[in-house]
Amino acid sequence: MPSLQIQTYTLSEGIELSFTDSGVPPGSADYTTVIFLHGGIFNAYQFHKVHAHAHAQNLRTVLLHRRDYAGSTSYSATEIEELEQGSVTFWERLSAQVAQFLEIFIERERIPKLTRKLSSSRETACSFTATSVKENRRGNGGIAILAWSAGCSTVLSFLGGTQNPLISKELYQLLQQYVGNCILYDPTYLCFGYPLPSDNRNYIPWDDPTVSTDELPQLVAEWVSSYYDHPCYDPVTRSLPSTATMNELDGIRLKSDRISISSWTDEELVKGLERSSAKNETLVFQPSVQKTLRQLSEQALFNKTSVSNWFPGVGVSYIGGTRSNWMCAWAIIETKRRYLRTLFTGIEKNGRSYNIRKIRFVDMDGLNHVAHWDQTREFMEVIAKEIQLL
Repeated sequence: MPSLQIQTYTLSEGIELSFTDSGVPPGSADYTTVIFLHGGIFNAYQFHKVHAHAHAQNLRTVLLHRRDYAGSTSYSATEIEELEQGSVTFWERLSAQVAQFLEIFIERERIPKLTRKLSSSRETACSFTATSVKENRRGNGGIAILAWSAGCSTVLSFLGGTQNPLISKELYQLLQQYVGNCILYDPTYLCFGYPLPSDNRNYIPWDDPTVSTDELPQLVAEWVSSYYDHPCYDPVTRSLPSTATMNELDGIRLKSDRISISSWTDEELVKGLERSSAKNETLVFQPSVQKTLRQLSEQALFNKTSVSNWFPGVGVSYIGGTRSNWMCAWAIIETKRRYLRTLFTGIEKNGRSYNIRKIRFVDMDGLNHVAHWDQTREFMEVIAKEIQLL
């Protein structure tokens, strides 16, 4: 079993980022390093089970605690003010800090460079029982950045921060030799700045006036880790179709009978949930923040100029659970719709698609927002497959 000993890198201006590392797969010279960025309230600890399955997939897993979480530097008052005001600088700084972390890791660990090129994109449906990469262990080297839930905002700002002034030309050129994949793992619609339809009646825990500040983290943890049954689910494609509407989601319930974190011990709850971070996480609901995230996500995925000039060789795998909470279900439905619409618009106007970010959509059939905990081995097989295919 790999060690869960926490390590810390110190970046410029004294910023610290803590992490755990599965280490190098024995005997491998072509493994891929997967950097995990956790979501809100849950820190990187809740990913720790992936370490035990990484080497079997020729992967090296690095679980990074985001700013404001265990062992990493908290946000300053100035940074929180920037976030509230919708400042792009806040997100550029976060992206640059991820880039600095990667630079240090590359130099200290001497990880393999990226050795493959991007393949074409397509929309796919995927069930765990049908997914396996055991027949091919040849690696691609390089780095895949995987973000989960609210952590996807950081990846979208990384890809969308075209010509980020806080990332030097030299660092950008270095990262181009290593970063081959970005994996959006079940983000919420808030990560993209998508406006909700006016007729939305689905439950939003943060807006519940009956829930106290102290009660909110536990309620959110149960809500996001429940299993939902969305009426729009297509049993033929085993996916949530891009034609679905907001009213076809199972979004009224506060939680379901089956809840992933109900199996957590008291020790795991203490290690994995950080209640003190909940307040700053809710700031993303503010219109000023949503406007900025909308701009960054558009540049990351759909703006042909941005995509052509900022990490143009990096593709995106969008992985979502068909039984995730409605905020995540709506995000993948809406992103599929926008992606397909942009492709078809480009074909109609130019006879070819726009030069937008290549995206593979993968629906994890029957899984929820915490697939990495409930079905860890199968989840890691999906990640390995996406790294090989994209």
